[in-house]
Amino acid sequence: MPSTSAASTSQQKLPDYTRFLSAIVKLRPDSPIRALFPAEAIPGMLSLLAGKPNASTFPFESVSLQLKPAPGSSQGEKLVIQGEDLNSALQYGNTSGIPRFNKTLVDIQSSVHRRPIVYSTQTNAAGEEIKVPDWAISLGVGSQDLLSKTLECLLNPGDSVLVEDPVYAGVLPCMVSLQANVVPVASDDQGVTPQRLRQILSQWSTDPATSSKPFPKCLYTTPTGANPSGTSASEERKRQILSVVREFDILLLEDDAYFYLNFQGLGEDAVTRTRQKSYFHLDAEDTSKHASGRVLRFDSFSKILSGGMRLGFMTAHPTFISAVDKTTSSSNLQTPGLTQAVVLSILEHWGLHGFLQHCDRVATFYKERRDVFEGTAQRIIGTNGGKQTAIAKWVTPTAGMFLWLKLRLPPSTEGADDEGDSYPVIFEKAKKAGVLAVPGVAFMAGGKTTCYVRTSFSIVDEADFEEAFRRLRGVVEQAWTERGLSLPA
Repeated sequence: MPSTSAASTSQQKLPDYTRFLSAIVKLRPDSPIRALFPAEAIPGMLSLLAGKPNASTFPFESVSLQLKPAPGSSQGEKLVIQGEDLNSALQYGNTSGIPRFNKTLVDIQSSVHRRPIVYSTQTNAAGEEIKVPDWAISLGVGSQDLLSKTLECLLNPGDSVLVEDPVYAGVLPCMVSLQANVVPVASDDQGVTPQRLRQILSQWSTDPATSSKPFPKCLYTTPTGANPSGTSASEERKRQILSVVREFDILLLEDDAYFYLNFQGLGEDAVTRTRQKSYFHLDAEDTSKHASGRVLRFDSFSKILSGGMRLGFMTAHPTFISAVDKTTSSSNLQTPGLTQAVVLSILEHWGLHGFLQHCDRVATFYKERRDVFEGTAQRIIGTNGGKQTAIAKWVTPTAGMFLWLKLRLPPSTEGADDEGDSYPVIFEKAKKAGVLAVPGVAFMAGGKTTCYVRTSFSIVDEADFEEAFRRLRGVVEQAWTERGLSLPA
């Protein structure tokens, strides 16, 4: 895969992002051993450094991969990892990933997000001038691993963090365990609303609900095919959100696991097709007015290669990469090398164009399933062309694998003035009826009552779509009947 990262140099003085780091990560020292790992690659260096097992004792001669046939081909390609590449993959390695793999990911980010690395000249503690990149990459055991470590590196107990509402359920346990003050920000069909974000931040010191809390350090958002809502932010929406983030001097955590499952522009050339600009891309615009580095981006191979391989990567300012690497080096040391080597061999075999073609094939698969799934939902739980009373409504997802249903439910309790509680309907009645989904409360900061439910169309057999929705409709109608009420027209 050809290199596309640039070695341009800027004299701009970058802001000190260490002010966002938590007390615990500031106290955490570098690993005295791992800090010297890169020096082992210096020609002529004799390393007595680490207690690495001798590669001659590894029982593996080679690892072979048989890829599925590409479209138009009757036979898949066979890839073999062996020799020094295999020994390196099986050995203790750099915390930030196998150097060649890390470089390949840098090239992908530079190309896909049209953001080459820019270097600035700075003076280190010894008075020496050094060149510092405006962003770097590190590997993790899935993006969830990197997100958890990043939150630990940013949040002290009691610190405030803003999250879109609803929010990906996977980050809430980490935030709660860090004793963070989690503040939801209202969303619409494009995700986080800039009006509400600005209102919360501008009124922070005067609102009784927040005035005694530390000012937020960051906003967490999933801008493409959001889990659970399925919403995607337009470029204009992202510019509006980023403008508020800059104005109030906070960070933005861009969790974009479904970036490559965007349905827009499918059918065009995989490299040049229409893709929404990421926050990471927009972060580098207008750097004469706004220094880059506010956006911490998280990508995952789980949705496009394999969930079980547990491989993700983080792209951010070196301050945050260094902090996360410190956390990794003191916990699980590194991302499994063999997993990295497998993906590296595939990416080098495909090249950038082949990789993006594969991603588009995966996106097309989910788009076609979305169309069938949503069409079935319209017939069974929707209005079916005006022929029946709908028991749910939703926003059509333009990426990802979820339909976020707003169920029409009776009030949660008799006399209550709310839209109902999906938890007993889904967790109890639906499960008993033989259909599983996730009650919306799992995605609500603070566990507030909601009538929403997340449904996924990723793996259920298309032949079962209709029956699943029939069972769901049945339990919603049952909820009304048990309350002695009729489903409103």
